[in-house]
Amino acid sequence: MSLHPDFRPRSGTPVVTTLANGVRLLAIHLPHVQSASVGVFLRVGSRDETRQTNGIGHVLEHMAFKGTATRPVQAINLDAERLGADVNAYTSKDTTAYYMTGLGRHAGQFLEMTADIVLNSTFPEAELVRELEVIRQEAIEYQEDPQESSSDLLDRAIWGEHAMGMPVIGTVENIERFTRAELVAHVKSHYVAGNTVVAAAGNFDVDAFLALGERLFAGMPSATRAIAAPPPAPAPYVGHAIGRRFPQVSQVFLNLAYPLAPAQPQAMRDPRWRLAASAAAILFGGGMSAPFTDTVRERLGLAYTAQSSAEHGDVWFNFVVHAITTPDKLEQLMTVTGALLRDQAERIAPVHLERAKNQLAVSHVRSSERTHATMERAVEELFVRGAVTPPGETIAMIETLTADEVRAVFEAMLRHRPALAITGKAATTKAAKQLAAVLGAAR
Repeated sequence: MSLHPDFRPRSGTPVVTTLANGVRLLAIHLPHVQSASVGVFLRVGSRDETRQTNGIGHVLEHMAFKGTATRPVQAINLDAERLGADVNAYTSKDTTAYYMTGLGRHAGQFLEMTADIVLNSTFPEAELVRELEVIRQEAIEYQEDPQESSSDLLDRAIWGEHAMGMPVIGTVENIERFTRAELVAHVKSHYVAGNTVVAAAGNFDVDAFLALGERLFAGMPSATRAIAAPPPAPAPYVGHAIGRRFPQVSQVFLNLAYPLAPAQPQAMRDPRWRLAASAAAILFGGGMSAPFTDTVRERLGLAYTAQSSAEHGDVWFNFVVHAITTPDKLEQLMTVTGALLRDQAERIAPVHLERAKNQLAVSHVRSSERTHATMERAVEELFVRGAVTPPGETIAMIETLTADEVRAVFEAMLRHRPALAITGKAATTKAAKQLAAVLGAAR
């Protein structure tokens, strides 16, 4: 078939086209750099697992590099490294990605190698036995780390028993028993055309990339659902308070979250609303001068680490506050946090609005100057709303964000009870519930 891109670019403008089977090809030409990043992104993650299969996506991500129909594991590594390329992968709640970064002139080779990993992996039994032990050790490390455990507990506090509340890495019990047949079945169910975006950003031949992408991926099995099907439904927000004691540490690791749910659910796909939500997180605790960080650390000395961020995916968006403190300061920290959140819901200070907008704009500008970040951000937008906003339009939206738009984000999120996870010394679920009650007045 001949390709018919939705639009042709000026510099940095995305080219998006869809193959007959549903695979989307995304190319972003950045002529001012010499490198390029190439990736295959699949809309599948731990959200698509069950209690019995939790962690299988992460195992697959590891095993994809252990041999293909034409290359053993040693060749996979050598083929990339002889070109000086970085090759990596990750699994998240809703995405699995395989990608390479190197010189732009090698973009076609990167695409061929990445396609081979995604489409032709064989998951050798001997490699699986060894890799499961490696991943089991990784999972144990996470379980024994109070900071990592606090993040995993926060997911459970946000989403409860839903698959979104399960750890991406899976459970040790599951990891120990996964079989090759289960991996193959998961690939057949989820590594399908309608879930796939093949992307590149950097200084490369766009037309050659699109033609090669078509040749390599036109035969990928079609999705089981229609290409234009709506995105997955968001997981219901639960808002629990959970604690886990680590008696060997002296501090408490705290993660607090509110759902950044707009008044109208369809607004979740609106790039302007998502930018306002990101600006809200930066405004509150995204820098040493931010109200939360300045008050908690500089003025009151309640914690060394005190920050907030926006964590999001295709159909979910959370406002997360993270702090590390000692047990005797927890209650005061919660009281101060609740008061500061209420302050933002009532009024946004002009100086902090200016700071947050500029920090957000600089973040977007800097990411647009890095090939991998440019590619990843564009793919996320494709998964969120089926289109990519040109960089100039994004900056223009950031510059015109108003105090009312950002204040409305705080107002909306404070209608929900908080999700709270604490780990460390004296951290128990009972203590977490008491702390959540302190924050309850912020609703």
